[in-house]
Amino acid sequence: MTAPTVDDHLETIAGWLALEDPEPDHVDVLLLFGGSLPDAWDMAAGLVLDGRVGTLVLVGGQGHTTDVLRSILGADRGSTETELMAAYLGRRHGIQDWLLEPRSTNCGDNVVLAREVVLGHGLAPRTVGLVQDPTMQRRMDAVCRQVWPEVRAVNRPGPRTGGRYRWPRDRWVSLVMGEVPRLRDDADGYGPRGRGFQAAVEIPDEIEAAYAAVLREHPDWGRPARG
Repeated sequence: MTAPTVDDHLETIAGWLALEDPEPDHVDVLLLFGGSLPDAWDMAAGLVLDGRVGTLVLVGGQGHTTDVLRSILGADRGSTETELMAAYLGRRHGIQDWLLEPRSTNCGDNVVLAREVVLGHGLAPRTVGLVQDPTMQRRMDAVCRQVWPEVRAVNRPGPRTGGRYRWPRDRWVSLVMGEVPRLRDDADGYGPRGRGFQAAVEIPDEIEAAYAAVLREHPDWGRPARG
């Protein structure tokens, strides 16, 4: 039997990160996060156009993936993620009806500020769909459980394969490897026993083993829990 490769281990981690819930008939609010690729934006647009979304909220200012999104879309360097999504959805899908949250710079701010926007418009959702890049979906769910416990989060990550867009290889590796230390509920992680940014996440032994196996081959791929 052939031993798993580094890519096999990365795919194991990435598959676990891409938390996905059964698709509901309707969500009261759908948060579309700018840290995702346009394939995820297309998926969200499909839900809106099918009448399965009460209110669409575009979420994102400038963060650690914004530079790649600008490059992919040929956008100005000053464009926020919210501006990129709004222009894309209007041009490609004819969607113009949304709420905007253009200030957030990380996953924690994304949900906190989006919640403020939603509540500030007098909405009281029971179900909130979360559309994020697959690498960050599990963390987005944990943040939502922490800061918005009164709603039921519905996780709908963007496509992992088969889409038109891809992160550059080094960026994708950085995204995958950066999540495990963030998700750990320890002194250095983002859980209750660390920075308190998110609800506790239990990381399976097989995911920790895959992460350790990658680091044995590439020690420089480890990422501290930050940002």
